[in-house]
Amino acid sequence: MKKKWMKRGSAAALAAVVCLNGCGMRAGQEMENGGYKSQTNVKEPEAIAFDDVEGRIARREENQVPESFLEAVRQFSWGSAALLLEETEENRNYSPLSLYYALALAAQGASGTTEQEFLDLLGVGDREELAEACGKLYRLLYTDNEIGQLKLADSLWMSGKSKFKKDFIQKAQDDFYSDLFLVDFGNEETGKAMGEWIVEHTNGTLAPQIATSEEDALAVLNTVYLYDEWSSRFGEEQNTEGAFTTLSGEESDVTYMNQEFDFLPWLIGDGYTGTSLGLKNGGSMVLILPEEGTDIRELFTAEKLEEMFGDTQGEIGKVNLSLPKFTFGDSMELIPALREMDQSGLAAEKARHAELTNALKLLDKYAPAKKSLLAPLPEAGMGELLDESTLDADVALAEQLAELEERIRRATAEEGRERAAIEALQPWAGLDMPLGY
Repeated sequence: MKKKWMKRGSAAALAAVVCLNGCGMRAGQEMENGGYKSQTNVKEPEAIAFDDVEGRIARREENQVPESFLEAVRQFSWGSAALLLEETEENRNYSPLSLYYALALAAQGASGTTEQEFLDLLGVGDREELAEACGKLYRLLYTDNEIGQLKLADSLWMSGKSKFKKDFIQKAQDDFYSDLFLVDFGNEETGKAMGEWIVEHTNGTLAPQIATSEEDALAVLNTVYLYDEWSSRFGEEQNTEGAFTTLSGEESDVTYMNQEFDFLPWLIGDGYTGTSLGLKNGGSMVLILPEEGTDIRELFTAEKLEEMFGDTQGEIGKVNLSLPKFTFGDSMELIPALREMDQSGLAAEKARHAELTNALKLLDKYAPAKKSLLAPLPEAGMGELLDESTLDADVALAEQLAELEERIRRATAEEGRERAAIEALQPWAGLDMPLGY
């Protein structure tokens, strides 16, 4: 008897957060009860009861996600996970879907080369297609019933010096169910508000400390929260205590959940053995055990990950399972992996962003803008922030400003040396003697 290896990747209890800030953080510029006010009015999809089979069927029919989009998400998952896990020495907690949604939301405000780089990275043809598919998948995955929850949450934080455009607000609200915030990145309360947003959307599971900078211009947050029950529960009376050996060879005492299952999918691959435990709301947790003598990092290639977690066929049979209980936190730097996935421009874009940021600081230093106290905020969406139609000219101008600043610095240093020389000659000024000969 054959069975698909995994229909939907998930775990029994999981909370994860993705934070991207190539530039920022939370909520709507005016403060309310210690937090910011979102520019969107997000209404979650209607919750479907666990035993409402007809409701689930209707939800699937209304939100048929293109297979091409699902394949793009899968390929992004294998590729990004391989880069993030290949050099790891510790436990990792990474949600590819969380990162995908954060980037997809940011892509909605991009244009020109930046937009194309987003789309290439995400494996989708255009922004409209991306937004529509993300909306359908969100509604399809959304779970909130008496058995468990599966919730994705997005938020985008932008400098309060600008405003979100109405069409972007609508897209973020309808397809990404996202909060949008205008903030002061130089205010330490922004980092606190961002952390509070994460606490709220992970049911208190995560409570990170986040620092912001006045140099930030834009940031995207995505959280994923999952709680579910096993389809076949472990009997607590069968728990045992035992040693668990880590990658470094160290042993720690843990509690093992033990159960013999008569009908579980199992797979023996090159360097590993695997099985899959079902969850009541339709997901599953895939468990992979490296063969003795196999370094688990050898399994962290895109090809191996697709083999283990993709649509590989598995046999059905009796599985005797001992699963250790564990809790751990994790934090990782995502930007290097994204650069490696899209080496065509992300590193160069960050360097150019630094040049432009420095140029703006120089303009504020030498020629600060004069404006009325009551002057309205300019309406600028992410399209303006990420528009590259004049980027080359802007970078060239930034380089000129940097060169002029360097000339000023050298002239100032030379002036200082000349003044020091003049000061050194002052004691000789009153003496009537020739200095030339």
